[in-house]
Amino acid sequence: MSFLLALVSSVVAGLILLAVLALAATPLLQAFGRRFMGILVRESYTGNIMSLVNSMRRLGPQTMGETMLRAGSDGKVIQRPLGTPRHLSPWQDLLFNPAQIGRAPLNADAKVDVSVVIGPKAKVPLRIETPLLIAGMSYGGALSRDLKVALARAANQAGTATNTGEAYLPEERRAARKLIVQYHRGTWPMSPQNHPQLLASADAIEIQIGQGAQAGAPMRTPSQNVRSSQRKAYGLAPGKDALIDGRLQGVADAAGLVDLVKRLREAYEVPVGLKLAATDQIEQELDALAAAPLDFICLDGAEGGTHGGPAILQDDFGLPTMHAIARADAYLRRMGRRAEVSLLAAGGLHTPGTCLKALALGADACYLGTSVVVASIAEQAMNLAPWEPPYSMIFEAGSDRGRFSIENAEQHAAAFLRSSTAEIEIGMRALGKGALAELSRQDMVALTPMTAAITGCRLPLGPMDEDQDAVYLDLRDSDPQRPRPLH
Repeated sequence: MSFLLALVSSVVAGLILLAVLALAATPLLQAFGRRFMGILVRESYTGNIMSLVNSMRRLGPQTMGETMLRAGSDGKVIQRPLGTPRHLSPWQDLLFNPAQIGRAPLNADAKVDVSVVIGPKAKVPLRIETPLLIAGMSYGGALSRDLKVALARAANQAGTATNTGEAYLPEERRAARKLIVQYHRGTWPMSPQNHPQLLASADAIEIQIGQGAQAGAPMRTPSQNVRSSQRKAYGLAPGKDALIDGRLQGVADAAGLVDLVKRLREAYEVPVGLKLAATDQIEQELDALAAAPLDFICLDGAEGGTHGGPAILQDDFGLPTMHAIARADAYLRRMGRRAEVSLLAAGGLHTPGTCLKALALGADACYLGTSVVVASIAEQAMNLAPWEPPYSMIFEAGSDRGRFSIENAEQHAAAFLRSSTAEIEIGMRALGKGALAELSRQDMVALTPMTAAITGCRLPLGPMDEDQDAVYLDLRDSDPQRPRPLH
């Protein structure tokens, strides 16, 4: 009884306090309201609060905020994290045709093969158990050492490979069963292009020419912003900037690049491929590399992410991922190289459904970056909320790196990859397809004429003969028997 009396007394006291505060605040709120309405009603539009509302609506919150950042930048280029907010590939305008009668869906006990072989013609192809790869995100300029190790371990759990990005970490190599090593444009001493033994440890070699969020533009981290741990890993002398140049060192033109691919492929048994920022010159660029014995091509669409980069390169350069994959697949088939060159898609592929659509358009595997990083801190982010951004624990320059748990990140990133793979398998069963090699763009319909033209998928307008189809489809890209690399 005494407990109930105490509880009732506390509630009554709280209600009385709230009533007193409300009575005290009422005059202040009324005064503020009269002042606000007076300004709103009597001031001219140019001096009115509505002018700010109009400016915000005209520019949008992000443009308004970035305008303020540029104004306070002392003339330096602002570095936007994670990539463009624009959704450039209209993935939402593609839908799959589920199997029902003509082709039956697969039962729950039917095996679905989602394994992938990257570089099937290499002496030692890269074999992974899922079409989802962890994208190249470099240590130092971006991710912390602990997160790179956590992602490597997560890749092991999911049966896939991870990518070094533009910095080679011995700890990452030891942690990862399968590691794609980037031969990159960084000019620091400790890079794979300067140390053959680093390339010899690779399970695949990716020559990085460009990336979706930064094109092929040079990127420089001033020496004062290079942390001592990063400087040691890069082999940078004190006072030296960390420079990613516009071109690969020692490669002046396409002929030099062809020669580099040949040399690397002769020296190492693993697949050797090329990473390009997707552009409208895909066919011309691949024509220039026709003599290169490439095992794979990675196209990073304009939606690609990055730790930080100029907004102009993220928003206004490149080609969307959807366009790039559809065109590259068609080009390789026309050249008769589709069965020997694997095609990797990157840039804005955040969900299992989007990845399955990219696979149906011709990709053999999909790189995931931002979504895997977000998944890795799904639980740990709560330790910093609401006062600190979660990324302060995963970037090398982050102030909360000491609060990061490798084991926790590994488990959550691995769970995300396994869950996404399981969803892709569900989608395959719904399509009645037992292996990725059976997928094609004929499994999808396009909801708009523009998406149909981009992808070669038909519009769902009912039965159509070939002449009618030609109005909407690029028939070069609609061959249901197109050859695919062996999985």
